[in-house]
Amino acid sequence: MGYSGRITILIVEDEIITARDIESKLQKIGYDVCEIAASGEEAIKFAEEYSPDLILMDIQLEGQMDGIEATDKISRKYDIPIVYLTAQTDLITLHRAKITEPQGYIVKPFTQRDLLITIGMALYKHKMEMKLKVLMKMLRIFLEDMSIEKKLQKSLHLILSIPRLFLQTKGAIYLYDEVSNELVCKASIGDSACNTVPIGTCLCGKSAETRKIIFSSEINKDHTRQQDSLPHGHYCVPIVVQDKLLGLINVYVREGHQRDEADENILNAFADVIANGIKK
Repeated sequence: MGYSGRITILIVEDEIITARDIESKLQKIGYDVCEIAASGEEAIKFAEEYSPDLILMDIQLEGQMDGIEATDKISRKYDIPIVYLTAQTDLITLHRAKITEPQGYIVKPFTQRDLLITIGMALYKHKMEMKLKVLMKMLRIFLEDMSIEKKLQKSLHLILSIPRLFLQTKGAIYLYDEVSNELVCKASIGDSACNTVPIGTCLCGKSAETRKIIFSSEINKDHTRQQDSLPHGHYCVPIVVQDKLLGLINVYVREGHQRDEADENILNAFADVIANGIKK
């Protein structure tokens, strides 16, 4: 995803007029086009180079590799959702395409609205699939024989591994210390965490105090710590069991990121797994 936080898309289409028309439609919707590939080989190269949020892949491509074969090779190496562009409707082609498990199909000719709906659904579906994979891995982590710190560090790596979810690979997991009445950092990535946060202080402390998710799209007046860092925002998610505070998950987002209910549902699911793994 580009620095702006906008969704980036790779177009794979060997007819340049068609490709430019798709690019124009995507830009009007609000997406960024990172590149246009005219062959399967270029698609693989650009997928590695740009790591786009989604690939629009024409099934019929000139050259030795069609879109289905390119999709298969990309899917084996990268976790990028792919939507097929196709005018092909024969059963053999559709069967080959289905085996590669794309996130959707758009049948030519299509409209700007078709792109908007299909891409939106594809990105949401991919995010939910990643959520389930991460949840299963987290559940297994808390069954392993290791320290709670190691479990939380592994869990945080998994949470921040979900593509296109939080936009920055920075975050922390805190546990609540009843004696000092503060959050104590037990896992962090990106050298971004405060060692301790008093309850009621800054975004994390206020989230812990209210037992509610706090979102900020920027460093604002409530963000009283680390204000000298690069521009960013946060999701702060309390880890709670029956209204008893156990800790908090803090993840970074790029400045200007829009609050997303789907993101919050995913984070709450992660918090529930951690809560059940550490509750006494």
